[in-house]
Amino acid sequence: MAFYWLFLCSTSLSIFLFDLYTPLGVAAGTPYVLVIFCSLWFKGNQSTYIAVILSIFLTITGFFLSHGQVAPMDVVLTNRVLALSTILITAFMVLKLKQANHEISSLKTESYIDALTQCKTDRAFVSELITEIKRCKRYKHSLSIAIFDVDHFSKLIHTSKSNKPQSERLIKNLSSEISSSIRNSDQLYRISHDRFAVIFVETDIHEAKEVSNALREKIFKLNHSNFQPGFTVSAGIASLEPDDNRRKIYKRAEKALMQAKANGRNQVSTLPEIKRNDKMLVPAILLRSRSN
Repeated sequence: MAFYWLFLCSTSLSIFLFDLYTPLGVAAGTPYVLVIFCSLWFKGNQSTYIAVILSIFLTITGFFLSHGQVAPMDVVLTNRVLALSTILITAFMVLKLKQANHEISSLKTESYIDALTQCKTDRAFVSELITEIKRCKRYKHSLSIAIFDVDHFSKLIHTSKSNKPQSERLIKNLSSEISSSIRNSDQLYRISHDRFAVIFVETDIHEAKEVSNALREKIFKLNHSNFQPGFTVSAGIASLEPDDNRRKIYKRAEKALMQAKANGRNQVSTLPEIKRNDKMLVPAILLRSRSN
């Protein structure tokens, strides 16, 4: 920010001195548009307004203080009016461009945040999973993903219209429970209507399964005031392998989820399959710091 104001002042002063020692009749005030264009460095409109006011002031001041005249006064006045018009038109274009950039940024943010749960969306999931895979491969770190899917959710939403608020409340509560059970470094996403994904960073498949199992059991035991009686979730888990890309690891997690569904639902499956050994592993859900 300080660099811009330094640039604004030094550039404006240089243009003003050039205009001051240029005979009237030469459109020496036009270069002020450069100062206005440079206000695009900042999102707010304040920098543009200041650049416009300063440019107009110096253009008019230069008209009165310039030495000599090489053209008739009507030509001089025409040049000054054109210079001022160019400044105003440039400012209008810059402000419109800033507005368009703001709208694009807002749309991008909306596409990355789910309106109902305030979780990140599937678009954010794809983008951030690619980034995490690259990072973990580079530094040889563990990475696991889990896909949580609500069991028999379609029956709930298709029963009647009156169930829609109830199903939305269920989804919000479910996202809240998952979010409160993972670390700050782990990321939660709502990737479809009744499906959530979690990226477990620095986490192998055993720990991811322990966390997911503890979360599944917690949801199963929740008070019926928050969830439908008998409401359950299933989960599929996969961990990063050397030749993985985001499609491969997601397909394994999805296949593990289908396996959990086929085995009776309300359970967690992994690919490759691993056996739970409570004698060797303290449940990871007790060891991991929470997001709150």
